[in-house]
Amino acid sequence: MGDHDRDYEQLAALAGSDDPAEVDRAHETALIRMSKEPQARIVAALAYDRARALAGREQKFGTQSVMCSGKRVLWPVDANTTDSERAKWNMQGLKRLGEQVGQGPEITKVHLRRAARKRRDGLQAEELTAFADRIAAHGVPAVAVAASAVIAAYWPLPGEADPRPLARALAKRHGARLVLPVVNGDEMTFREWLDDAKLEPAGFGTFGPSSSAAERSPSIVLTPLLGFDKNGARLGQGKGFYDRKLALLAGQSDPLVVGIASSCQELPIVPTEAHDHGLHMVITELGVTKFGN
Repeated sequence: MGDHDRDYEQLAALAGSDDPAEVDRAHETALIRMSKEPQARIVAALAYDRARALAGREQKFGTQSVMCSGKRVLWPVDANTTDSERAKWNMQGLKRLGEQVGQGPEITKVHLRRAARKRRDGLQAEELTAFADRIAAHGVPAVAVAASAVIAAYWPLPGEADPRPLARALAKRHGARLVLPVVNGDEMTFREWLDDAKLEPAGFGTFGPSSSAAERSPSIVLTPLLGFDKNGARLGQGKGFYDRKLALLAGQSDPLVVGIASSCQELPIVPTEAHDHGLHMVITELGVTKFGN
């Protein structure tokens, strides 16, 4: 193998990096070199797709992959890109790229958590306050609540959409009980949240009722998330507390699972595994989306 080939392989490897800065450097280098080196056009396209996917956006050409339900598939592709445009960048047609999906760099939950946190961190406190009121306004007529319902809210971390105005409005209208999650070791429980009760640290920077508060199984779970997609897949923090708890509740109260989020947290697709628990609906400041989960 000649020096030129090794140099090209190194540049292509850089275009598939997990580091967005390295991907951007590969893209800039390929753009400079492609007028004299046709292979560099492919690297430029690879890096462009990689940068978009790492940012949680649709790719343009069809070179990136993602695991969903145990199957490797293409990361979602911008429908406006044609095979003619791909050919200009020395790329194969989308059908062929789909057949070779196993060779494409993978976009994982780790990548998407980084992208989602960056988006969420860009929200200002006043925006989140306004979003919470809009989420409550959208959610009150959308969430069916029985008088005997137990509604699980959560104490939001910085940047998280706040479910408390919605939870309180639903409880006031329907006479439902409220609970908050409390983490102890690897276990998460839901304990009754009374207006006059003093809250205590409940794990990971949140607050919740004391250990003396009654433990209850919720029939509605307002859940935090880092990201969601159009199919109702939920991207959590990666600790698995909600997935494990929802799996247990599925055989008990079988709760309605409602994602509470800002609209900027929507992703083209969320990688899924067998243990992941999907959403029945998601409520953002823009409105309500219901899913078939």
